[in-house]
Amino acid sequence: MDDRKNRFRVLAALEEALKSDRAPTKVLQFNDFGLVAITRKRVKQSLERTLSVPCPTCQATGMVKSPTTVCNEIYTELRKMKRHFEGADVLLRVNPETVKVLKSNNASWLTEFEELTGKNILVKSDATLHPEQFDIQG
Repeated sequence: MDDRKNRFRVLAALEEALKSDRAPTKVLQFNDFGLVAITRKRVKQSLERTLSVPCPTCQATGMVKSPTTVCNEIYTELRKMKRHFEGADVLLRVNPETVKVLKSNNASWLTEFEELTGKNILVKSDATLHPEQFDIQG
């Protein structure tokens, strides 16, 4: 479209049509390719936010601690609690993914826990636990 009058009429028609839009809009000039850019401010939440809820597992961060990190945290907690264990056994309730890591490599984590506490460590898999949670009873 080479004629300036026609360009002006197209821009005026776009601006007139956009007046009924509730969102603030701005019509920019024709660019070198003969295209008109229109900017429009979002007035509602995105469709993704409207149709979704935050992840209950990661609290919408997109990340959870790895099972190995949870094993390190269990070790730290056992070290703090080792003087307070009364029975011969310590019950450790963890998420199934953490159980896999605890029992891998010839159960090296469990061996380390038992050496630390001087107690027999019983592991109970609990799928209802958050991947980062664990429970120690002794």
